[in-house]
Amino acid sequence: MTLLVVGIGLVVLFVSSTGKSSFFSDLFSNAPVKIPQPPAVSQSLLATDTLRADEFRVVPTEANGIASQYSSLLDREGIADMESGVQTDVTGVPVIPQVLTRTIRDDVLGVLSSEMPAWFGTLRMSQKLKTSDLQTLPEAQFTLFMDSPQSCRGRAFTLRGRLRRLTPFAIDQSSQSFGLKSVFDAWISTRDSGNQLVHVVAVSADAGLPNPESEGVAAPDVEMTGYFFKREGYAANGKTGEGELGLTALFLVGRIQYLPPQKVVSRASQMNPWMTWIGIGVCCGVMLLVWQFQISDTRFRETRSHQLTTLPVRATFDDIEVRTVQEALQEMQDYARSSSPDTGLLT
Repeated sequence: MTLLVVGIGLVVLFVSSTGKSSFFSDLFSNAPVKIPQPPAVSQSLLATDTLRADEFRVVPTEANGIASQYSSLLDREGIADMESGVQTDVTGVPVIPQVLTRTIRDDVLGVLSSEMPAWFGTLRMSQKLKTSDLQTLPEAQFTLFMDSPQSCRGRAFTLRGRLRRLTPFAIDQSSQSFGLKSVFDAWISTRDSGNQLVHVVAVSADAGLPNPESEGVAAPDVEMTGYFFKREGYAANGKTGEGELGLTALFLVGRIQYLPPQKVVSRASQMNPWMTWIGIGVCCGVMLLVWQFQISDTRFRETRSHQLTTLPVRATFDDIEVRTVQEALQEMQDYARSSSPDTGLLT
């Protein structure tokens, strides 16, 4: 028993000293499950015309050509005049002027050439949104944008979700006068979008933002502030594979902010140091009790009481004499005569 307790205590001390405390947390927590990552689809989109049910086609070359034509018409004075008369909403954030939003059309594929001035102007205004606006602006509601795009157009919202695809592309050099050199084309899923994705065009993105499509990592959490542009149409493969028009919300934002995953500490990991020290304390207490029992037992063996209760090693009849009844009676009679006083008469 003593050796068993000592052995358990040595094992606990060895595990604590070597830092392998994860063994105890693994006993109380579920094993990590590796999320299978879908294969990259960028190459297949560039090499074939076949689209899957959850895929879409982006043709940046055509958009860049249209953008270069209209951005060349926008000079610094025109931009200053446009931004000088911008109104604000109840949160104090500027609203896209009606002179720009009236040219926007819903439920059409991509961005039309007539919408490019509004597209560039909205992107420029989204750059001026501050980080503090994340807390004051209302959170984007996917169903509201899809059901009533007119009431939301040109207003700023906070958008949170998981990044599914991120594609940077450069704007044609003729657009440099407008102040935009490159943008990011992103698709994200929100908590209320279901199996649909939200289309986002951002001026910039955080440097450490991982791309789940090219890097094969889990979809990172992101948040951003921007303007709802329109209900955009895109080419989808559809359920039957014959192709159909898909609709989603198009957002123009200033910066995509990366929300790094927080390290989740399980309850087993938090209790692991306490359990280790409790185990060490219990082992020490048991060892102390065993030591006290051994000392008390040793002292008791030296007492007279213990010696009287101790049986001989083996039974023996060496000191026992065998006598008959007559001899025993005669011995008793002789003993009585010798020990009793003489009461006889003197002769």
